[in-house]
Amino acid sequence: MFIDKGKQLFQLNQLYQQKGIQIVSLYAHPGMGKSRLLQEFSKEKQVLYFKASPVLYEENFRLFKNLCIRRLGNQFQTARKFSEIFRLLAKDSSNQPLVLILDDVSCLLAQNKRFPAMLHTLEKKTDSQTKLFILLCKPGHLYEKEHKKEAHAMLLSRFSFFEMQAFYPDKTLKEQLLIYRITGGNPSYMQAFVGQQSVEKLLMQLFFQEDGLFYRRIPSLTRAYYSGSAVMGSILASLGCESKKLQEVCDNTGLTPSAASSLLSSLVSHNLVNRIIPVTEDQGSRRTLYEISDGVFRFWYTFVYPYQSEIETGMGVDIFQNFVSPSLEHWLKSSFEDVCRDFLALEKEMGTAPFTFEQIGMWWGQHPTKKRTEYVSIAASAPKKILLGSCFWTDQWIDLEALHDLRKHASLFPDTQQWYYLFSKSDFVSGFEVISGSHVKVFTLEQMCKEAKNFFETTRYF
Repeated sequence: MFIDKGKQLFQLNQLYQQKGIQIVSLYAHPGMGKSRLLQEFSKEKQVLYFKASPVLYEENFRLFKNLCIRRLGNQFQTARKFSEIFRLLAKDSSNQPLVLILDDVSCLLAQNKRFPAMLHTLEKKTDSQTKLFILLCKPGHLYEKEHKKEAHAMLLSRFSFFEMQAFYPDKTLKEQLLIYRITGGNPSYMQAFVGQQSVEKLLMQLFFQEDGLFYRRIPSLTRAYYSGSAVMGSILASLGCESKKLQEVCDNTGLTPSAASSLLSSLVSHNLVNRIIPVTEDQGSRRTLYEISDGVFRFWYTFVYPYQSEIETGMGVDIFQNFVSPSLEHWLKSSFEDVCRDFLALEKEMGTAPFTFEQIGMWWGQHPTKKRTEYVSIAASAPKKILLGSCFWTDQWIDLEALHDLRKHASLFPDTQQWYYLFSKSDFVSGFEVISGSHVKVFTLEQMCKEAKNFFETTRYF
């Protein structure tokens, strides 16, 4: 089943059908399914795949040239530089379309700043009969910095909850939510939860046994990323399962604000930590929270890290049953908030959102008269427009008091059109929306899942 990256696969195939030279940048963080996407896209196409290496530019050229000779013929023997090889590839593609995949292309870009200009020159000077599709694979952390300068760029991101559900049709909704909170929609992690066993039993095997897949893997990855830096582990332990202010991290680790800020920026660049700002503010905002973005790391530093001594002595099952299992309901609540934000993004894609969301996340800020910080767990914004939301992980039906509490934040957004969304695990009192007005919408978890499924079934992506 390839439901996960169907949209990106569809987009790549659309561009492939166009004449001339097409240059596409594909950005991906580790574990986001890039290899699988490339495999699916390459089917029934003539493909030349080259993985650049962290060696001298000249060595990469030699490797690439030899690959072309082995795969495509001796006409590449006389080539002395990349541009000559690209021209020959463009010429050959007039007879048969060719896909050129340059993986880890950043190794080339770092050594030759003119490499992109060389490709674009080739694009301009090649006739329309050419059918050369060049796919440049780059690390995900470069996307925000580079994608606006490129004609075709896509980011291979995590699965949303609603996409992820297709992988676990036999799991209960609660189990799916728990898997989502732990994996964060990362496909490489999600594979570990495929099977007939209950999620709780899988958690015990993966995290609370000495030979568990994630028990050893997380500290090993931490050491690999940061050369054994103890302070990085301390920061991750400080964050745990909760978002924290910079000062809270400093208080927990003893670091100065400048040192903590620098180390957190490194964690953000490695996609292990998220920098969260209110949806109404830009990236320069000083109102910042930090959280572990990688779900497996977050689970490990919350529930495994404090109990390693017991796990090492064979007490992992006892630790899970007595300390971890009772806390999982809180994780379901956090997962539900993530799902509600995913639904806002899906509404934007479906065209059912009340306005075009530019930012989706949360909001917090100082109340001008009450002199206290106000929090809104679900929020989306655009200039002069804002959506405020609340979500309720409860079996009780939600009444109008919940809407009144949400509307109390209205004064914080003067001269702004406002909409209100309420999300519930269960249901709402009869007539909630009718009573509330056109700028209010309510959604149950079941309703969100149903709308997402209907949308996916009617798109060409899946």
